[in-house]
Amino acid sequence: MGLSRFLGDGRVGTIALVDAPVSRSYAQKARLALFVGGAVGAALASVVLFLSGLSLWAAVPVSLLVGVVTGLALAVLVTAWPVLRVLWWWSVEITAAGLVLGPVMWLGRVTAGWLAALLLVGLAGTVLGVPKVRRWVTAWAWCVVVRHRLRLCFAQFLRSASRSQSGTLPLVLWARPTPAGERVWLWLRPGLDLSDLDGKAGKVAVACWASEVRVARASARYAALLRVDVTRRDPLTGVVLSPLAVLFADKTAGPDLGVLAGDEPVGGLDLEDVPAPVEEPVSRGRR
Repeated sequence: MGLSRFLGDGRVGTIALVDAPVSRSYAQKARLALFVGGAVGAALASVVLFLSGLSLWAAVPVSLLVGVVTGLALAVLVTAWPVLRVLWWWSVEITAAGLVLGPVMWLGRVTAGWLAALLLVGLAGTVLGVPKVRRWVTAWAWCVVVRHRLRLCFAQFLRSASRSQSGTLPLVLWARPTPAGERVWLWLRPGLDLSDLDGKAGKVAVACWASEVRVARASARYAALLRVDVTRRDPLTGVVLSPLAVLFADKTAGPDLGVLAGDEPVGGLDLEDVPAPVEEPVSRGRR
């Protein structure tokens, strides 16, 4: 009774991290892994034990035990895979929280608690107070957020297309910040292609809280490798001062780069002083 419920024969309810259809699907896969993995493990163990010089009567029970252990281990791994996959999706946040809170908690145990609290406040003040650090943390934080939003967006696309197969979500390979937003590389699973995203760039932009999203192939060899460019801001909207004004600045304009002098633009170039070009007559050769 307990084994059948463990393998998914009983009623599978919705748990916190995994939906019920996904849990039932992996329960069926775990039952298959139990028998197949157990049979393969027992066969390989019997061959190895028999070739090592062990008698047949002694090799058979040992190989059966190895097969049972192998099958149970594979069944447990397949059953727990949806939870392990969710933990992998949140591995960046879990690692960052461990790196920040771990030393603080350790310092609070070995020293006074107020010293650990002061360290945490100083770290937060550095992130919020230093503009360069704040921009760096914010840019990478958006990369982490975009990874989750893209998975959610693809899950909605698959659900709307009435595809109930599990494991079809794309694999998010890497995400990095760009001057305009973020750039994400995806690896599509079997059953998906670039044409499934035709006309859906606007929905992806809404899911990622961005102004624009462009999806394109990232490799000419592999059709499954896609590049997603998320645009949140226009890096070319700022005013860029040209250094050419310094070259033609009026020397009497003062030390202000010669761009403005008395609220009037100064170019430092008098076109009347430039002589007009003289056209040279073209000599024609004789025949």
